[in-house]
Amino acid sequence: MVIISLPWIGFTTTPQWDRLHLRPFTDPQDTPRDLAANIALFVPFGVWFAAGDRSRLAFARAALSAAVVSVVAEAPQLFSTLRNPSATDVVSAMVGSTAGVALQRGVARLALSRQTP
Repeated sequence: MVIISLPWIGFTTTPQWDRLHLRPFTDPQDTPRDLAANIALFVPFGVWFAAGDRSRLAFARAALSAAVVSVVAEAPQLFSTLRNPSATDVVSAMVGSTAGVALQRGVARLALSRQTP
């Protein structure tokens, strides 16, 4: 995630604080396509996360872990004149990871129900 978030073009050594959007869904450059892509990127993370965590807290742990990963990925964008670090991306990561947990659990339940007579 960090590699695709790095400011490969438009890099500057001065943080672009005016491009930072701390409130979700307030960045004018947020599009439904970007939102869907950010959610989809974290679904596999949630599936992987749920495979190792069967507790009731798996959803919260996956969401928190995705938020941390996403913040780390967004941080380098502060040094880009072309990218906007956004809380929308962090929220999208959290939604995607919890969707992944739900998907993994749903598939596991379906597989289990097909095994029992």
